[in-house]
This record gives sequence, structure tokens and C-alpha cells, in this order.
Amino acid sequence: MNRLLPAGRPVPHSLCGLSGRAGLACLAALLSAPLALAGPGTGSAAGQPAPAAEAAAPRETQQGTGFVVSREGHVVTAYHVIKGKSEVMVGPMPNGRWKKAVVLRTDESLDLALLRIDLQVDPLPVSDWSDVPIGLEALVVGYPLPKFQGLSRKVTQGIVNGDRKIGGVLGDFQLSAEVQKGNSGGPVLAPDGTVIGVVRAKLNALSVAEKTRDLPQNVNYALKSTPLIGFLKDAGVTFEQRAPDLATVYRPFQTLRKVDKAIFAVIARDPRDPPNPDVDRTGAPAAQPAGGSAMP
Repeated sequence: MNRLLPAGRPVPHSLCGLSGRAGLACLAALLSAPLALAGPGTGSAAGQPAPAAEAAAPRETQQGTGFVVSREGHVVTAYHVIKGKSEVMVGPMPNGRWKKAVVLRTDESLDLALLRIDLQVDPLPVSDWSDVPIGLEALVVGYPLPKFQGLSRKVTQGIVNGDRKIGGVLGDFQLSAEVQKGNSGGPVLAPDGTVIGVVRAKLNALSVAEKTRDLPQNVNYALKSTPLIGFLKDAGVTFEQRAPDLATVYRPFQTLRKVDKAIFAVIARDPRDPPNPDVDRTGAPAAQPAGGSAMP
């Protein structure tokens, strides 16, 4: 059984408006679906493709988080959030509308995707990982489980726990800030708002408990910022690179105020995605927990 779950949120598609009340109804429809996994980590081993039987399952709309890294509207998200989809939407904007994004570049091995939208906001600076000490406070801002928690940015806080080594490669790190489905592609931030990583996955605690009889708690993983920097440079993106401010103490609400205008939900879909069977005629989500499991 696979032990890593992508933190992106796959959901079915419903055709409807994308602004005002119609936009809210559309989003409710987009985000009300039984749980399914998409992208890396859904196969028999972490990061391997899904088996053919699983790949043949009906395609569904996927949802995650993205963040702006340039004044030209470049947005970073996780590759598994948009994988296999022909249309990517970013939002909601301050006016409640959503913007269609152009996919400029992807890297499946890094689980990164670069989007571009028509938007001018203050971008988030990115730190080299060599400037990030183990034990640094880490914040995650994103859109976790929007069907149940609502479509608003949520912030969680933890620390950088250490490296995660796979096959001799140290590309990821472990953090204790809470991560749920919908956080995939969102930034991991130093207290001053500098990006130090990109949310990728969380440990499948139930799978580990079945094998070890010990329930791991709050074990989450993110891509380190250094591979992100290389990805952006290769794409020709102009962005700010700087070390995090380790001398000034920032409280989480202060960090959120610095970054919230540069962080959005990302929805990836196909025009042919099936309609949502779990939404009533008003567009409200059906009152059924994802995957049929009880909510905590």
C-alpha cells in the first residue's frame, strides 16, 4: 500500500459561471466529490505511475494551491495538480472572478508546473535552501479541503524537521506544519514570507500504522527551494532571490498579511470532465464526506 498521498485535491467538473454567486456555486460544484488521488504517489510505489486499472478510472477535476513569483504573473504550483488536464484556472481574484492560466513549463520529476496569468501583484521572494536552518519556523498557506473548510486561505505553522532522502537524493524536506488535500503546490514560508519550499505530499499515516502498529503524526513533505530556483531560472523567469530574515520575529498573522495577495487556488479540468453527481440543482455540495469516511 502506498504511504505517500499527494496533497492536491481531485474533484469532478461542473459547467457554470465563474463570477459572483454563480462563481461560488461553480466552485461548490467543482469541489464536492469523492476523494481520489492524482499525480505522483498514486502507484504501487511513491512517485510511480498508477496501475493501468487505476489510470482507466474516470478523469476528474483537480484542485491545489499556487503562488505568484514574478511581476509578470508567473505562478508556481505542483505538477500533479494540473497533470493530464487541458484547462487551468487560478483564483478567486479580489473581484471574485477566476483567470484562465497558460501552462508554460512542467517538470514531473520535481513535481513543478509554471503557469502565467494576467495579474500584477507583489510576488513572493524565494530563498536558497542553503540559507534555511533545520528547526526554522515554517508556515503553509493554501486552500485545504475547500469542500469542508470553505474557499479561503488557511495558514498552519510548524518547523522544518529535516531532510527526506530518497534513492540518495535530498530533494525534499520534512515539515510539521499541517498539510491537507488542496495544499499541493502551495508555498512553505519562512516567518518573513520568503518561500523555502513547495508542498508536495503527506505521509499516509494509516498505511504506516498497519505495518508498524505505530501511528505517525503530522509528517509532511515539501520540495526544497533550491530546485525551485533552478526551475525558474531555466524558464527565464525574473524573480527575487533572497535569504530569509532570521533576526526579526514575525507572528503568523503578520506573515499572512505579507503574502496573502500572492497565493491562489488552482483548478485543473477538461471540458469533457463528467458532471458532478454529488451536487444538487442549486449547486450546493452534497452532504457526504469525501471517500465516504467520517470527518474528524
